[in-house]
Amino acid sequence: MKTKIATKLISCILVLLLLPAFLTTLFVSNMHSGSAESKTAIDLTSSETSTAENETAVSLKKSVGGNPIGGFGVGDETFDPDWTTASSPWQEGDADYSDVITYGGDPAVMVVEENGVETAYLYVGHDITETKITSTYTMPEWICYSSTDLINWKTESIIMDIEDIPWARGQAAGNPEMSAWASQVIEWKGYYWFLFCSWSDSVGTTANENGNMCIGLAVSDSPTGPFECYNEPLVFSSWTNVTDNGVDLNDAGWNDIDPTAWVTSENEMYVAWGNTNSFMCQVELVTSTDNGTSYDVELEIVDQSEKANAAGDTLPTTDDPTFYRYGYSNIEAVADIMQIDLWTHNTTNNTFTEAPYLYARDLDGDNSVDRYYMFYAAGWREALAYSYVDVDSADGLWEDVWTYGNRLMDPTATSNTNHPAVFDFGGKTYMIYHNGSLPYGCGYRRVACIAELEFSDNGYISFVAENSTGLDGVNSKITQNDIPIGHLYIVNPHTDDYYTPLTLPTFYQEESAFANADDALWEIEAAKYVPEGMNADSYVSIQAYNMAGLYLSYDIATGDVVITQDDEKEGTPESDAEQMRMSFKTVAGENGVGVMFQCVANEEYYLAIVNGELVVSNSATAAQRTFRVQTQTANRSENYVYNEGTATIA
Repeated sequence: MKTKIATKLISCILVLLLLPAFLTTLFVSNMHSGSAESKTAIDLTSSETSTAENETAVSLKKSVGGNPIGGFGVGDETFDPDWTTASSPWQEGDADYSDVITYGGDPAVMVVEENGVETAYLYVGHDITETKITSTYTMPEWICYSSTDLINWKTESIIMDIEDIPWARGQAAGNPEMSAWASQVIEWKGYYWFLFCSWSDSVGTTANENGNMCIGLAVSDSPTGPFECYNEPLVFSSWTNVTDNGVDLNDAGWNDIDPTAWVTSENEMYVAWGNTNSFMCQVELVTSTDNGTSYDVELEIVDQSEKANAAGDTLPTTDDPTFYRYGYSNIEAVADIMQIDLWTHNTTNNTFTEAPYLYARDLDGDNSVDRYYMFYAAGWREALAYSYVDVDSADGLWEDVWTYGNRLMDPTATSNTNHPAVFDFGGKTYMIYHNGSLPYGCGYRRVACIAELEFSDNGYISFVAENSTGLDGVNSKITQNDIPIGHLYIVNPHTDDYYTPLTLPTFYQEESAFANADDALWEIEAAKYVPEGMNADSYVSIQAYNMAGLYLSYDIATGDVVITQDDEKEGTPESDAEQMRMSFKTVAGENGVGVMFQCVANEEYYLAIVNGELVVSNSATAAQRTFRVQTQTANRSENYVYNEGTATIA
C-alpha cells in the first residue's frame, strides 16, 4: 500500500495543559465556486487548552495521498525479503536504514491486463546519493512498484542490480560511481524486455567504448523480474559517434542513454534513446528457445535496407540531408540506426535534451493508431515537451522529421532533470514524472509523481502544472477578508547551483495579482514536526500546490514568510529546526470562526496579515491572525467547503 512519511514525535519544546473536553456543533458555510452559499453541519469536539491565549486547538481536514506516489518501500512489509543486494544496506537490516525514504527517478511504466484487471508496473532507478552537495548519481539498482488503481502502490522487487551487468563499470568494477540510469520494460512476443543504459567497462565486449554509456538489454518471464542481463550491449556507443557523411556528433559520453520502446500494431518493436542527439532502431527476435525451466532469447537490430528491399520500397539515400542513417563499422552485417530530427519543426526552443518516451494514440476512434508521440525532457533545467508523427505515410513510426507539439511542464521546483512516462490505464492517459519533492530531495534524490493528461480531438495535449495533490489529494484556499494568500511563481532558473533550495516570497494580494489561480492554492498536510506528547491532529504543514516540495516557512527573527524546500537530511538537528519552521498548531480563530496558525518554534508567534503582508508576529491582533480555509470536496473538484476543523485535545 502507498504510505505517507510518518510524523516523528521528537524532543518537547511546548508544554500544553489539557483541560476537560466538551462536545458541540459548529455550522460552517459550504461555499461552491460560482454558486450561492449553503449551510453544512460538521461535528466539532472542543477542548480548551493552555495555548498562548488559552485558545481552542482544532484539527483541520488534511489532504492524504497525492504526490509523490513513490518514496517508500524500504523496510516496508510489502517488500519481498528474498530480494537482497550487497549494495543496498537497508536490505541487510541496517538500523540506520530501517525507515529511510526511498528515492528513485527516471520512471517508466508498463501496464499488464490479466483476467480483466489492469496492473501498472512502475520502474525507477534507485537514488542513494548521500551527500547534500553533489552532482553525482549513485544508483545501485532498479526497483519495481505495482498498482491496480494508480492510488495504492506496493513495492515488488529489485529487478536488477548494477552488479548483474557483465559489461558495466561502476561498483562492479570497483568504481564508486554506480550507474543504474534510465530504463523501460516492455512486453513483446511472450517475454518482458528490460532496456537500460549504463557506463561500459572498456574491457571485454565493450573494449572500444572508452567507458561511455551503452544501451543494455535484459529479459525475464515476469514483469517483476529478476531480469537476466545479456553479455554485451544492444547498442554500443561507438555506433553513434559520427554520421554517414562523417560529421562528428560531439559525443559527450552519454549520447546513448534513456532507452524507450514501442510495439506497433504490426507487432514490430522499435527502440529510441539519446541525449542531445536522438536515435531510433527496430529490433527483431532472432532466437527463442524456452523449455519451461530456462529460455534462450536474443534480439538484434533490423537492417532497414534489407527490410525495404523485401517490401519493394526505397529508403532515402544518405545524400538526403533530412535523413541520417548509421552503419555499424565493427561488425560485418550492416544494420540501421536512424537519427530522429526533433528540431526542424520546433520553433519554440523547447529542444530535445534527453529522456525520450514513445506513446501511440487512436485519435479518430477507429481502433487504429493515428499518431505516434515522442515525449522528452527539453532544455536545461529540464522542462517536458513532445513531438509527433502522423501515420499517413508508408514509413509510419520510422520517420526522420517529427513535428513539435508543445511544452507540457515547466522545470519542477525541486529537480534539475525530469523524465516522462506516458501510458493508458482505465480508459484514461497518465504521465508519471520525477522531481525532488521528498525531504532532503533534489535532482540526485528523486521521486515519482503522477498527473492525468488531457487530449483535444486533434491530438493536442494540455499543459500540465506540477502539483502536490496527484490523483487523490485535495488543495485548499487560505484567505483573510476573502482575499487569498499566494506565492510568487517563477520557472526554476537555469543555474549551476542545483543544490540551493528554491525560495519564494508569499503574498497577501488580490487573486489577479498572481501569475495564475494555482498560485493561491495550498495543500494542508500532516505536520512535519509535532512536539513530543502533543496530539498530531492539531498540527499541520502547508505545501504550495503548484510548486510541489515547497512549504510555508518563517523566520521569527525577521518575521519573513516564504515557501522553501525541506532540504535537510531527516533525523539531523538541521532537519528538526527546518521542519519545525514548516509546522503550525491550528487553533480556533477570532470569536471561534476560522483558524489561527501558531508557530511551533515559538508559541507566542502566529501567521498574520500586518500592513498588507503575510508575516509571523507576536503582537498581531486576533483579527490579523485569523484566516479562513476552504478545501476541495474531492480531487480536481471545483467545489470547496469551509475547513474550520474539529476541536481536538492538544
